[in-house]
Amino acid sequence: MGNAVDTIQLLQTFTRIADAGSLSAAARSLGVSQASVSRQLSALERRLNTALARRSTHELTLTAEGGALLPRAMELLAAWEATEEALAAGSLAPKGLLRVVAPTAIGPTIVAPAAARFVRRYPEVDVDLVFTDASVDLVEMGADLQIKVGPVERQELIVRRIGAVERWLVAAADLDLSGFFSSKGGVHDGLPIVALAPLYDGTIAASLGQGRSVKINGHVRLRCEVLHAAYQAVLAGGGAGLLPRWLIGDDVAAGRLQRLLPDAAFAAIAIHLVFPPGRYRPQRTRLFAETVEAAVKGLR
Repeated sequence: MGNAVDTIQLLQTFTRIADAGSLSAAARSLGVSQASVSRQLSALERRLNTALARRSTHELTLTAEGGALLPRAMELLAAWEATEEALAAGSLAPKGLLRVVAPTAIGPTIVAPAAARFVRRYPEVDVDLVFTDASVDLVEMGADLQIKVGPVERQELIVRRIGAVERWLVAAADLDLSGFFSSKGGVHDGLPIVALAPLYDGTIAASLGQGRSVKINGHVRLRCEVLHAAYQAVLAGGGAGLLPRWLIGDDVAAGRLQRLLPDAAFAAIAIHLVFPPGRYRPQRTRLFAETVEAAVKGLR
């Protein structure tokens, strides 16, 4: 049957193959030859007496048996890591593969630089970044951590709020919208809006302080699903947009954008760390979560 150490190594290789989608990609990520990876996969298949993957020249797909093994292998490896860390009492440096999911709004600009700093500090950890705004199943995709902007709807997930996005209503500096604003702080209907779906549409509420509020019933001229597309559309004069302060603060200071209703406070959007339910979080996950939290708290 082989010893436990051999089994752990074979399972680690198998999960890396499943993540990478090919033997060659898995070999590159592990720093070994493709032949070595292929031998280890074959050894695991012989040990379990079943085919775990279908191989081709350019890709690899798991069989039904391989798909059934993957979540169990991840649980076993997580348990093994927990045992190692408990016995080492924190003396071991973090290592292994970390899969992180983040939205396109903050993934490239905030999460990716934080990940770069993290891998420089912990050279034995590899980070797989997945940037998507789609709803994902963290367990199914084998993710260790998700950074989520906005509400988290699934109750079984482990969620921790780490910050919030302050937003300003802005427009291009040369876009004359003065006719939509009254001297008493109100906003006339029809303000042209660049909407960031699904965070807001043409109706925007804000607090003016002292119990006063304003409701904007705008006309959506452009609807964007990606933050940077909405940002570029606002810069180009497509309409007013409710955008993160951290993204547009320099543009306002430089006069490229004008701030509309500067005394109004718009509802902030919460940022959460989301973990799969019931899974042990290894040291690398905890440390990366701390790195991302520090980056988010540094936003202005």
